[in-house]
Amino acid sequence: MNLFKLHGKHIGIDLGTSTILMVLKDKGIVKSEPSIVAIESSSKDILAIGREAKEMLGKTPEKISSLMPMLKGGISNLSATEMIIRRLIKELQEKEDIGNPRVLINVHIGMNDVEKRAIIKLLQDMGVKDISFIEETLAAAIGADLDVDSHEATMMLNIGGGTSEVAVIAFGKVTACNYIRIAGDDLDNDIIDYIKKKMLIVIGKNTAETLKINLASISPVVNKNYEVTGRDLKTGLPKTVTVNAFQVNEAIRNSLEKIIDMVRETLDRTPPELLNDIQNNGLVISGGGACIEDIDKLISNRLKINVKIADKPLECTALGIKKVLNDDSRLRELMNKRRI
Repeated sequence: MNLFKLHGKHIGIDLGTSTILMVLKDKGIVKSEPSIVAIESSSKDILAIGREAKEMLGKTPEKISSLMPMLKGGISNLSATEMIIRRLIKELQEKEDIGNPRVLINVHIGMNDVEKRAIIKLLQDMGVKDISFIEETLAAAIGADLDVDSHEATMMLNIGGGTSEVAVIAFGKVTACNYIRIAGDDLDNDIIDYIKKKMLIVIGKNTAETLKINLASISPVVNKNYEVTGRDLKTGLPKTVTVNAFQVNEAIRNSLEKIIDMVRETLDRTPPELLNDIQNNGLVISGGGACIEDIDKLISNRLKINVKIADKPLECTALGIKKVLNDDSRLRELMNKRRI
C-alpha cells in the first residue's frame, strides 16, 4: 500500500548507526530516534522503536529481540532498517502533509552499492520516486557552516556511532576521504570491557554510554565520579561501584588513538596544495565523539593543526541535509549524480 500522496515535499533522512533523524525542507529536524527496533522473536511483530526500544536493552526476556538497523556504517539488518524507516515516515505522514516525497539520504564511506540499492528499493516500495544520496562528511561540513564550495580545502571529521569518517573537501566535492570502523559504540564496549576486567562487574551498553557521556574527557579531573550498578562476577548479585573520569579515559584511550591515526593517514595522502589550506583552515569535528571533553585539544596536539568542535555536533549531518534541501541547484546536482 502506498503510504504517500502525489506531489509531496522534500524530506531528508540522516541514517546514523546510533540515531536516525528526519528532516523537512522548510522545518528542519522534525524527528530524532535511536536506531533500534524491538521485536517479538516468533511473530516478528514490532514492539517498540527508537527511545522505547533502547530503554528495553538488556531488560527483556529472550523472546524479545533488539535489532540495530545500522552497524559500522553499513546495513546490519535490512528488515530492521525497513521497519524503523517505514514506521518513522508513516508517523511523519500522519503529522505533516508530505505527500509522495523526494528523499535525500546520507551515505557512509563504508556503505557499498548493494546496501545503497537496498535502501533505494526499500523507499521505492514505500512509494518514494526520487531518491538522492549525499556523503556523510559533506553533509556534516555543510551543517557546520563550512564553505565547502571554496577553492580552499577544509577538513571534516565525523565521529559517529559506528564509524569515524574524515574528508578533505574543496569546490563542493570530497577530494580525499577515509574511515575506520571504530566510533562511539566501540567506546561504549571499551568501557564495558574495562569495568569487567578491572572491577569484575558486568554492566550493560546503556550504562556504559551513560559513563561515557558523564565522564569521558581527555583531561580528566579529580573527584569527577559516577556510580553504576552491575552484576558482580564473583557472586552474581547486583553491586554498585564508583567509576571516575581517569578510568574512563584509560578505557577509551586506545580507540581514540586509532581514530587519530586514521586522520593522520588521510593527511599523508592529501596533495601538498590542499595540506596548506588545511593548515590554514583547520579540522572540524562533528558527531557524538565531538562531545568528549577536550578531544579537539588531543587531536590538535597529535596532528599539529587547528581543531574545533562544530556548534551542533550531534545534528551537523541533519542540518547539512536541511540546507541542501533548500538549495535547489545543489539538490538538482545530487539527483542527477545518482547512478546506483
